[in-house]
Amino acid sequence: MQTALRITDYSRLERTLFARPSVLNLEAIVVGAGALGNEVVKALGLLGVHAVFLVDPDHVRPSDLSRSVFFRDTDCIGRSKAATVAETAQRWFPDTGFEALECEIADVGYGKLLGKQILFSCVDNDLARLEIACIATALGLAVCDAGLGTPNYSHGRVSWFPGGAGACFGCRLTERKRRELLTFWDATVRPCSNPVEAEVAPSTPTMASITGSLQVELGLRWLTEKVLESTTFELSLDAEPRSSQFTSPRSRSCPFHDEIAAPRVDLPNPDATFEDLLQSVGGDASVILDWPIILRLRCLDCSTEWAPMRRAAAVRRHCICPGCGSQSILEQESIRIIERDSRWARVRPSALGLPADHRYLVRFRNGGR
Repeated sequence: MQTALRITDYSRLERTLFARPSVLNLEAIVVGAGALGNEVVKALGLLGVHAVFLVDPDHVRPSDLSRSVFFRDTDCIGRSKAATVAETAQRWFPDTGFEALECEIADVGYGKLLGKQILFSCVDNDLARLEIACIATALGLAVCDAGLGTPNYSHGRVSWFPGGAGACFGCRLTERKRRELLTFWDATVRPCSNPVEAEVAPSTPTMASITGSLQVELGLRWLTEKVLESTTFELSLDAEPRSSQFTSPRSRSCPFHDEIAAPRVDLPNPDATFEDLLQSVGGDASVILDWPIILRLRCLDCSTEWAPMRRAAAVRRHCICPGCGSQSILEQESIRIIERDSRWARVRPSALGLPADHRYLVRFRNGGR
């Protein structure tokens, strides 16, 4: 009697016969571990990609169980979404390496992202997409973004951003919308309510499965074919099913493309200060932080003061007064540029909440070295 072929044997056979070497060697980043991110990870695992880095700071809620393929066990409620997906996916797809990063993408060191070929954006708000656009443009990293329609509408969208000099998500925004989001990064006063309204993401299992599969299929196809135009594919299953596709040019007013040619450097050693970094590059240089860092806050209700040492956008999204719980907070001091004579030049980047393994933007005065 012939011996049955084991699943693991079939997996290796399928990979040998049908999978492209470019896919098998692929290292992908998936930002967002909700329903859409679950489907993207599943598709990448089925294709047998080499490695998946999953980025999400949130935790599993009861409502996630019915719409996310990797959240099937009730004991995962309250656990990290990224870690839960990575652990389950590792059991299902042992030939792929999965790593969970339990933070926002802006808190991941750029050194960690180097060498990755594509980022799959599965987030549900424009501020997160703009942060991804800023990072991807700086690193020349291709992005395949996707989103779902509003409740009761079966609509999915997949967008391709080639990275580097190509159009990014910021190029797609109107100047007014882009200004609103950038103001949220840089403003000095945090209002009582978040000025950035999160998009409604119903994450129905059917549309998440369809859109997530299309996101991986189109993203890998456009990556392999080296498509240099920003391209969007939209699918609607309401009434009569229909699809459409269009391209978008790079916007001259998008600020993320201004720093593409500027040098980025590593710390000379893990314990180095900003002063050590500036000495290592020589010349009259300054370090330009990718995000403003909030140094001091004061509660407008109880006058409590504290030093969060975190990115401004993260503070505005999550921070409350440790004394009274108020969200009415005044930002008293922040920093974006560190020069040689700055008092912050003598501290390590970790003192400002900056991630390990980061690459820093260095600007030389008058373009000199």
